[in-house]
Parts: sequence; structure tokens; C-alpha cells
Amino acid sequence: MATAFVRRLRSGVTTPQLYQLVAAALVAIGIGAGAAGLHTVGHRSSALHDVGSVSGPQSADAQDLYRSLADADATAASAFLLGEWGVQRQRYLDDLARAGAALTVATRDAGDADTAGLRRLAGQMSTYAGLVETARSYDRLGLPLGGAYLREASALMRGSMLPAAQDLFASAQRRLAAAQREATGFPWSVLVLGVAAVAALVAAHVLVARRTNRLVNVGLAAGGLVAVISLAWSIGGLGIAARQADVGRRDGTALAALLADARRAAVQAHTDEALTLIARGSGAAYEQDLVAVLDNLIGQDGAGGLLARAASLAPADADRAAVEQARGQARRWRDLHRKVRETDDGGDYTAAVRLATTTEPDTATAVFGRLDAALTGALALADDRVARQSASAGRSLDALAITLVLLTAGLVTAVVLGIRPRLREYR
Repeated sequence: MATAFVRRLRSGVTTPQLYQLVAAALVAIGIGAGAAGLHTVGHRSSALHDVGSVSGPQSADAQDLYRSLADADATAASAFLLGEWGVQRQRYLDDLARAGAALTVATRDAGDADTAGLRRLAGQMSTYAGLVETARSYDRLGLPLGGAYLREASALMRGSMLPAAQDLFASAQRRLAAAQREATGFPWSVLVLGVAAVAALVAAHVLVARRTNRLVNVGLAAGGLVAVISLAWSIGGLGIAARQADVGRRDGTALAALLADARRAAVQAHTDEALTLIARGSGAAYEQDLVAVLDNLIGQDGAGGLLARAASLAPADADRAAVEQARGQARRWRDLHRKVRETDDGGDYTAAVRLATTTEPDTATAVFGRLDAALTGALALADDRVARQSASAGRSLDALAITLVLLTAGLVTAVVLGIRPRLREYR
């Protein structure tokens, strides 16, 4: 293409003018290829920065919001069962405080689509807290209305508040996934312009060699070599950064989403366990929900469900160990819950409450605590992997940007040094 263009010009321009046009075209193509590379690098760096500084933290905040709200509901139910609101009440208040802080941050960073829902959630938190306080007041007076208010509060939490928090998490995950996709993909514009620069330099070298009867023009040959290096370096550097970002997506974001689902399921089942006992014989719906949630978490045989999928995705020994620990605790918790149900169905309600709420090492509450801690640790590993891979990819792109500037400058310099001596021959 470049050769044909030159041929059309040869009949109407002098040789020095032709060399000047060739030099200008080579410089423009070289700068264009470098600019395309830098634009791609800049766009992907911005996406990776969004992963590390915006979308990733938003996803983590949404996880914290859901976890805090769900734990507040479970803690309130446990406190009601125990009839002791001291330590449990402080944990409940701490959960609400953490949820409020996470909600404030989420509202500040949310887009227009999420803002209205978050404002509704803020109002519902006040309503929920009021219902729990009413339940607590009636409970301290020994009146049965306390259980009804607590169930109403839990219905608000599970029917509206937690779904809103889940929607926020899903929205944050979509933004995170979109940013990670922007940081990957094949750089076609860089390839096309890079190949064009190499082809133009080869064509120019052939033209000048024929005109001057010199086999090699050192400047243009060097420029062609620089163009090849720049093309290979750009494709390779962008590919390395894309692979690092993809590792963060596959081994971090995807795993974190699965683990977040598992943790939500575990907390929901924990709340169901307490609400079943609070209902005093009319909690069949809560028990059915608990069974379904645990089946979703570990499968009916204890070897499937969300945690089995998480174990299959775990990329490192530390991740697998945390997931396997969570799976073992979930199996143990289901066994203990069956014992709670057998005791309650056998007519010993007080003993069932004790089995479900005491904090001795091998009780349902203690086992759930270890399950929750294992899932939290696994989530922290996955979130950290997203941040580390994004930062690593960002550093690769920063180095590539500097290299591209130097290589583009080298290409332009080589073209000038290759054409200038030929122009001097006509002075």
C-alpha cells in the first residue's frame, strides 16, 4: 500500500520531496502506532485502577453490608432465645453500626440506579431497629408479643433489607467484572497499526535502497527493527497484563462471588434455626428454609453445593484449606441442628434452646462461628487476590507505557537519521 502510494507520487515530485514525504509518512505512522499502544495501555490502566480502588472496594463494602445485616438478625434472634441481651445486644448493636457505616460508604459511591434503593434501605434499618427494641422490651416484661415483633423484624430483614443488600453486591460485582473485561481482550488496534508501521518501514527501505543503489539504509533498518520490537513488546506486555487481570477475575472475583453466596446461606440458616425455636411449634416454614439452604450450601450428602463448587475453583492450598474447613464445620453444624430438632420435637424445648445457643466448643453456635470464620477467611483471600493481580497488571502496564514512549522516540529518530543523509546528497 505504501509502495503504491509512493509510485503514484514519483511522477509528480522530485526525489528530495519524495524522501521528505516518505519520512513524514513514516513518522506519522510510527507515532500513530505508539499513540494507539499508549491509548490502549491508558484505558486498561484506568480499568485496573477502577478494580483496585473503586469496584473492588465497593464489592467488599457490599459484602460487609450484607454480612452485618444478616448477623444482626441472627444475633437478635439468639439473644431473644437466651433471654440475655447483654453480650448479644452489644454484638447486635456493633453489627448495625457496621452496616450503617457500610451503607454510608455505599451511598456515597453508588450510581443513580442504586441510590434510591440504598435510601430505602437506610429507612428500613431504622424501622427494623425499632421492631427489635419493641421485641426486647416485651421480652423483658415476659410478654409473648415479643416473639411476634421479632418475627416481624426478621421478615422485614429477610424480605426486603437483605435482598436490597444483595442487589447492591450484584451491582458491584457487575461493575467489577466489566472493569476486568476492559483490562483484557486482544489489542487489535495495536496489532494493525504496528504491522502497518513495520510494512511501511520495509517498503520505504526498499524504495530508498533502489534509489540509492545501497543495499542497507542503517537508519530505516534500525527503525524497522524498533517497530518490530515495539509491536512484539506491546502485544506481549498487554497480553501479560491481561492474563494477570484474568487470573484476578477467575481466581478472585468468581470465587469471591461464590463464597459470598455461601456465607449468606450460612447466616440465613443460622437465623432460621433460632426463629424455628422462637416460633414454638409453628416454625415449620423456617425449618424447611433451613434444610433447603443447607442443601444448597453443602448438598444433601454433605459433599456438594456451593462449598463443593468453591473448593473446585480454589486456586491455592490456603483457599482450599479454608473452604474445606468451612465444609467440615457445615456438616458438623447440620448434625448438631438435627439433634436440636430431635430434642425440641421430643418436648424438651429448654434443652433444645440450650443446645442451639450455648457457646461451648462443640455446640451449634460455636460450630457456626467457626464456619463463618472460615468463610470470612476464604473471602479475604479471594478479595486480596483480586487486588494483588490488578496491582501487578497495573505495574506491567506502567512499565509498558514508558517502554512505548522510548521505542516510539527511537523509531522517529531512526527514520530521521535514515532519510537526512539522503536529502543532503541533493543539496
